[in-house]
Amino acid sequence: MKKLITFILSTLLFVTGVFSQSNLSVNINDRVYEVLRSAEIQQLCTPLANEKPYTQGYIVKKLEEIIFNLEEQEEYDQIEIIQPYLDKFEYEEGQHLQNGYFKIENKDMTFPTSFIFYNTFTTNVGTGLYQNSDQNSTGYETFYSFGFMGNLGPKVSYNTTGTLGLTKMPLELLGEDYSIGEWLYNTKGNQPARTISTYRNNSYLPYKYSKFWDGSCYFFSDFSASGLEGWAFAPALAFAMTGEIHSSLYENRVELGVSRQKREWGAMDTDSSLVLNGHARPFLAAEASFKPFNFLSLSCLTGILEMPNQDYINQNAWYRLHENEDGTFETQPWEDGYFFQNAFSMIKVDFDMTHFHFDFGSTTVWPKRFELGYAFPLVDNVVYQNNIGDNDNLALFGNFKFIAPGTGSIWVSGYLDEINAFTTKFWRKTRAMFAFQSGGKINIPWIPFTTASFRYTKVEPYCYTHHSINYTPWYSQYLSESYTNNGECLGYYLAPNSDEFNFQFDSNPLPYLNLGFQYQLIRHGVDWGSGSVIGSNIYSELRNYDRSDLDKYFLHDGTYEWSNIVSIHCNYDLRQHNLPISVYAGLGYIFDWFTQIEGEPGAKTPYSYVNNDEYPQKNGLVLNLGVSVFFE
Repeated sequence: MKKLITFILSTLLFVTGVFSQSNLSVNINDRVYEVLRSAEIQQLCTPLANEKPYTQGYIVKKLEEIIFNLEEQEEYDQIEIIQPYLDKFEYEEGQHLQNGYFKIENKDMTFPTSFIFYNTFTTNVGTGLYQNSDQNSTGYETFYSFGFMGNLGPKVSYNTTGTLGLTKMPLELLGEDYSIGEWLYNTKGNQPARTISTYRNNSYLPYKYSKFWDGSCYFFSDFSASGLEGWAFAPALAFAMTGEIHSSLYENRVELGVSRQKREWGAMDTDSSLVLNGHARPFLAAEASFKPFNFLSLSCLTGILEMPNQDYINQNAWYRLHENEDGTFETQPWEDGYFFQNAFSMIKVDFDMTHFHFDFGSTTVWPKRFELGYAFPLVDNVVYQNNIGDNDNLALFGNFKFIAPGTGSIWVSGYLDEINAFTTKFWRKTRAMFAFQSGGKINIPWIPFTTASFRYTKVEPYCYTHHSINYTPWYSQYLSESYTNNGECLGYYLAPNSDEFNFQFDSNPLPYLNLGFQYQLIRHGVDWGSGSVIGSNIYSELRNYDRSDLDKYFLHDGTYEWSNIVSIHCNYDLRQHNLPISVYAGLGYIFDWFTQIEGEPGAKTPYSYVNNDEYPQKNGLVLNLGVSVFFE
């Protein structure tokens, strides 16, 4: 009997050790997430968690649920679509060229460990061809990613990935004099305005390109210590690194981890989050999730945000007045790292029922200091910020989703950056800085794993930015507390003072094949030229003097860009043909025009179509191609 018990315990420990790399996260851009979304609508699996990335073990559990339910329904063709996603998380010992990994493991039953080496070669090319040939552009990136992952005992897993590659991504300069606010804490309006430059990537459709590299890159023309550049305007060597240590306890009721990776929290659909979006750059954070009941969970994270290193954008923005020995003053430039010294904390509570989901929480961007309160999940950030002096950038958010099992869902989302009082003209006052969204997603029953979704999103002026401030604890100089990381918004991908109508069709009709269609209408107050609208750029800062007197009139207070975008894409994995290759192709059409007001800003001020040298109409085709090769 004793031997039997020992055998059973040893077997359980061995199985846990073999699969403990399942504690590791799966990249949020993996196609499996969209398959899971579709399956959730069809009630083929229990409701999904609202924090991505998911762990490998969590995804495997959901895929096994889906296969079990499909077997019950005798939908064997659909099982063939799901099976490849399940297979790729089964790491067997030895060399596996088709899947691009090599695994060794220690089967010591007291401390099982494993080591998996993996690598991938990827090339992406984007080309835009426009009616105005001066806007034609081609960008490319080719990079090699390699890493290792595995387990340390039955409950802890690790992963690290390094990337090195060559890239060139031209940008079009739209303007150099967009005002983003005054220099210091300014109560009288007597400080000089700061300006930045505005650029556009014509090689890709708007908001579609995300660089693979972090921080900086080296132009091939200068490999010296001073050769770090903020953007790859010329051929450049670029690099990146991510990593994770993660543990799942008590049947995934408790999740603990430290990682530098992309995340998406509080999203009702893919890339829809207003608070922590999948488009945001990765950052290092410690995070935890507790799920005491099936319907209730508490999640939190605290991490360090990264500087933008975008001197080509803000070269003339960051400066100080330096007093010379003779008593005269001159302006001296500062680097980004001097002003972007922020940490980020987030707390979220989720309620999941059969027919509805509700979550709410708060976030804080705060200059780095020894501040334990924001990292403690059982004291809300709103309360704690007021206890320590109200110096940081606080935001509130919430989501409500109604679910019709088997059919689809509808939702509303809100993000509140700052507001003076609810008794003021909430929709009119610029001081009310918020974003909201409403949308729906339905299952298309006659095509396997196919959905259609629609959402409308509005981001108000100055939302995700902050007012200029220079009195935070531990810091005597000006600091930017914008809701950004590495120069990009943490929340929704739209720039402030924008809205978007977004329709998507996503399908996985065959094994290894994904197809998609998207239409977008994006309207945005321009942040360049004579018709620019204040508060329309992520670098904007709401002035500290008379800011409660400012009003906003969307479309009726300056020049606005209207972008109509239609795109299709296709992903196909050739590993079913024993070829370790995955290919991607996308084609889009963009048609832009501008409107300007006639007279002073106001709710009833008319606007009209304009097409001139400063704001010309634009239309063209954009083609994107990508290939990934898995090899050892």
